[in-house]
Amino acid sequence: MKAALAAALLAALAAPPAARWDWGDVKDDYGMEASKALCRQLRNREPPASDRPTAQQAAALKGCDSEKLYYGIGMPADPAKARQCAFLEADKGDESVFGGRTMLMMIYANGKGARQDYDVAIHLACGIEGAPAQSDGRVRDLAERRKRGEKGGDFDYCDGITSGLAAGYCASHAASIEGAKRDAVWARLTAGWPAADKQALAKLKAAHKAFAEAHAGGELDLSGTLRGAISIGAEEDLAKALLAMVERLESGKAPAYTHAQYLAADAALNARYRKALAEVEPNGGPGAVTPEGIRSAQRAWLAYRDAFLAFAALRYPKLPRDSLAAWLTAERTKMWDQPEG
Repeated sequence: MKAALAAALLAALAAPPAARWDWGDVKDDYGMEASKALCRQLRNREPPASDRPTAQQAAALKGCDSEKLYYGIGMPADPAKARQCAFLEADKGDESVFGGRTMLMMIYANGKGARQDYDVAIHLACGIEGAPAQSDGRVRDLAERRKRGEKGGDFDYCDGITSGLAAGYCASHAASIEGAKRDAVWARLTAGWPAADKQALAKLKAAHKAFAEAHAGGELDLSGTLRGAISIGAEEDLAKALLAMVERLESGKAPAYTHAQYLAADAALNARYRKALAEVEPNGGPGAVTPEGIRSAQRAWLAYRDAFLAFAALRYPKLPRDSLAAWLTAERTKMWDQPEG
């Protein structure tokens, strides 16, 4: 038995590596033969060897992220370094959506970080696995740009997305870009704050993040293929809303509410909460909204509300507590009446 296992292991090690997936080799009933034929025609159109990073450049780029370098996410954009980094990622077998081969495809398609070469871009596109319509559309798009002789460009992986899975990837990518921009705004907004105020804000952000995740995972219908994009979009909306609220508070333009209005807002929230619980099935299918999902999100919101009130008591001591509580409560009630997506 041991001898047989050893022989099998040696045979596996000696076997040639599996061929890379290529759209040109796909056998299906969808047709789309023109784009597949183009993939086969450009099967060996690899990027120039001179575009690869030197040993010194590779050492300096250890642990790099080509997506961040290309798009300038949290750092200045540097397409040339993005290209070098993407080669390193591809060499390591990085199959992440926005890494390695995908980033090289965009770099050569747009001529940002390397000399524009549509043949190379098409070849790279042919090796990115995805829904048939996406693979076909991506190759045809690049072929049309080549035919027009388009110089430069804005070609992107997320162009013409047709699958829910890819929509989720692209939503996450867009959230990364917007999140970095928000971080920069937060940094400018809080630059002169005392340390205690910044610490209170950090606790508020943590409570808000927990609420956003509970809302996105427990109060939205995630039964469809767009569940990833829907969930990420909901968290993004709440992140934008938090920044907008603090900006209004900083500018002294927050809405004013009386104690009576707070009591009315609280009663309206409780009524809407009970209605939300009554509207869902106790045992829905995968991804369906459940009473427990709503309860968990509401508990997380209460913790967020309390964190916001504690932060405001320190940062904006002249702001009446009931006024801010009424504002937060009214915004929470609105969430159940807004369409998803």
